[in-house]
Amino acid sequence: MSDGDLFHVLLVEDSQLDAALVMQLLAAVRSPRFQVQHAAQLAEAVDLLSQREFDVILLDLMMPDCNGLEGLERLSTVASDLPIIVLTGVTDEGVALEALRSGAEDYLVKDEAISDSLLVRSIRYGVERKRAELEIRSLNTELEERVARRTAQLRASEERYRSVVEGQTELIVRWLPDGTHTFVNDAYCRYFGKTPEELIGKSLFPWMSSDEQREALQGRIDSLTVENPVARGEHKGIGPDGETRWQRWTERGIFDEEGNLLELQSVGQDITEQKQTEGALRRAERLASIGTMAAGIAHEINNPIAAALNAAEAAMRFKDDPDAKHLLERCLDNVVRSAHRCRLIVENVLKFSRQEPTERSLVDINSVVRDARVSALPYAEREIATIDLQLADDLPQVWINELEIEQVLTNLIDNASRSAEGPIQVTVRTARTKESVRFSVEDDGPGMSVEQRQRAFDPFYSTRQKQGGTGLGLSIAHGIVEGHGGNIEITSEVGPGTTVTVDLPIAANDAKMD
Repeated sequence: MSDGDLFHVLLVEDSQLDAALVMQLLAAVRSPRFQVQHAAQLAEAVDLLSQREFDVILLDLMMPDCNGLEGLERLSTVASDLPIIVLTGVTDEGVALEALRSGAEDYLVKDEAISDSLLVRSIRYGVERKRAELEIRSLNTELEERVARRTAQLRASEERYRSVVEGQTELIVRWLPDGTHTFVNDAYCRYFGKTPEELIGKSLFPWMSSDEQREALQGRIDSLTVENPVARGEHKGIGPDGETRWQRWTERGIFDEEGNLLELQSVGQDITEQKQTEGALRRAERLASIGTMAAGIAHEINNPIAAALNAAEAAMRFKDDPDAKHLLERCLDNVVRSAHRCRLIVENVLKFSRQEPTERSLVDINSVVRDARVSALPYAEREIATIDLQLADDLPQVWINELEIEQVLTNLIDNASRSAEGPIQVTVRTARTKESVRFSVEDDGPGMSVEQRQRAFDPFYSTRQKQGGTGLGLSIAHGIVEGHGGNIEITSEVGPGTTVTVDLPIAANDAKMD
């Protein structure tokens, strides 16, 4: 192409006179400048094109070694990237139009007066049109190559996607928000006993077992957003074998640029066996807990029943002996105490197993602590224990069942009072945390081992069975506290003593710290 304002012109003209005229016209032009190379025959022009570069060709159609449009066709083949302007002495519009159809950029009739401006303009336009044509051709070629590469990449990606998806054991399905299948993999088809043709275009909703299942799925669809495009859930439906089946699904939403949900892809697994196993485990756990409870109750009641039976048999032996009145009274007293013991165990079991909500009200925890101290004081005095209260002021009220929390406190104080043989100090504190009212019961007894601390809330676990402990007190306390939405913890090591801490949530209208 041209270098700045310099155009390299190949003039193919057998007439020396016409060639000289054209060269004079171009030499007279100051800007742009033209450097003309003259070829008197077409073969010579072809040789020149192989030796150097030109910006434009001026071609006379009537040459000694070619005739008519033959020269244009040969040069168009040799120099397809160069504009060719035809020079002709024939005022034949048909020839001129045929030359344009054959690839010429323009034509000029030599019989007419060719001015330098007309010639320059024709050369300029021819060069610019050819340059634009070449650029467009290059862009089209590049675009076609890019499209071809992208198409190949997409085809390869689609093939990889299908090979991966089709080989998966998971159930994979793509579907529209209205439930219509758009893609299913082999595992999905095998699972439902259908072919792709039977599923594509059909809805996936009907197989679900209930409206509740469909509403749950629709709720997950409605929750999908561009920021949170993934949802998970479980479905229950009737499988191809007529049995109820469970699947666990992960849905991923596909959105357009405006955030509209276009499509969903779901990946599922059959979890029917897992559900059945979990159900069996729950039933086994319930049976095991019932067995543990029954064994514990039997163990706890067996001792007082045996004592009552022995006392009753002894009373039968002494009933007719007038000198054994005091023995008879002792036997009857033993029977009564054993019966009371059995009743206490049964009452505690009922309390432990009770699930019904209890009536609650706003209560000052400090007043509950004082009442519990009064209830526990006789046990404490008998065990040579002193009870010290350290109560915080201005505590918010808590929403509790007052009698149940008093029972918890009484039990904790009683346990602390009997934690050691000999004098013991029990301290009950109240305080406020960020979200709860706290009370704690602390003793300076011998503390607890790791095993004792870990099993403290187990039903029927007691370290004072010889002293009449049922092992249900802390279990009942734990259930009551959790039923109030609270938390109970034991802090203890062998030696330093034991602290039991209970946190109860503050009433909603006083939930923030001042």
